[in-house]
Amino acid sequence: MKVWFNQSFSLRNVVARIVRERPEVRLAVSAIDADSPARDVAPEFWQEPGIAAGDYPDWVLATAIEKRVEALVPQRGRAALARMGDRFLDVGIALHVAGDADTLEMLEDKAAFTASLAGDPLLCPTIPVDSAGMFETAVESLAANGVTACVKPAIGIYGAGYWTLNAKGSFDHLADPDARRITPEAYGTVLRQAEAAGKQVSLLVMEHLPGLEASVDIVADQAKVMLAAVRTKLDANRQRIQTRHELIAHAGGLVARFGLHGAVNVQYKQDRHGGWRILEINTRAAGGASYCDEVGVPFSTTWIDVVTGTAQRFDAEIDAEIVAVVRAERRH
Repeated sequence: MKVWFNQSFSLRNVVARIVRERPEVRLAVSAIDADSPARDVAPEFWQEPGIAAGDYPDWVLATAIEKRVEALVPQRGRAALARMGDRFLDVGIALHVAGDADTLEMLEDKAAFTASLAGDPLLCPTIPVDSAGMFETAVESLAANGVTACVKPAIGIYGAGYWTLNAKGSFDHLADPDARRITPEAYGTVLRQAEAAGKQVSLLVMEHLPGLEASVDIVADQAKVMLAAVRTKLDANRQRIQTRHELIAHAGGLVARFGLHGAVNVQYKQDRHGGWRILEINTRAAGGASYCDEVGVPFSTTWIDVVTGTAQRFDAEIDAEIVAVVRAERRH
């Protein structure tokens, strides 16, 4: 079977593992960057042209037909491709996306996702805001309960736009911008300036979670969990990977509830009392998912086995630590 991963981003190690352990799968990878790290390990690689988002799904379909692809596992444009799933089916190409288009779009919108989890005990106190006045009211509401607040865009990835609202002075965020700390007053001032300029904002004000961060890497086959492992980030370099963890039941319940498929990642963080709170569901593999493979949890091969229809459920007990060193090579 020929399988295409488009826009693989940080999947170099996953691709390398699949090529090594499933050589019968004809794997193709594409990326906008001609020097993508995946190029060094993919049996077939091509560079994607710069295409407007609206034209991208049709280009993907035409390219899949041209390249004689039998299964597409999209990493970019997932919702738009899901909306034209019937067109892929009509030409005999299996489309492996995590859910239907509406579900994918809802999970991308953190405000909508938060609303969908109303009443969930692991939901972090979160207040959607779209104005400076609403922002200030939300921060005051959390502060009244003794909670430090943070703010992030309702739609975004890789932590872009996140700020903790606990700087001691207005200069703190300039002195150390990497700390992502700012005063509520300074942030509110910027919001008012944005409003005056006619800019629309969609933000979430939520409780700042100071504890450990955990990612639940899951491979599902039509909402059935085939593999799940929790990666707890112990520090900047070390992660603990466990296949027996309290978060797996909660994350698996979300997979069933939203009917998710393929590689997904559910992120959690501990609050100031040590309780776990859910942050988001990513409908793609996390960049660190390949660390599971390193300690005996076969994430990559289970994922490709779901695509090829040969997956077996993995249920072994693993508890290991790993030094999370990025393994990536580039062409020069």
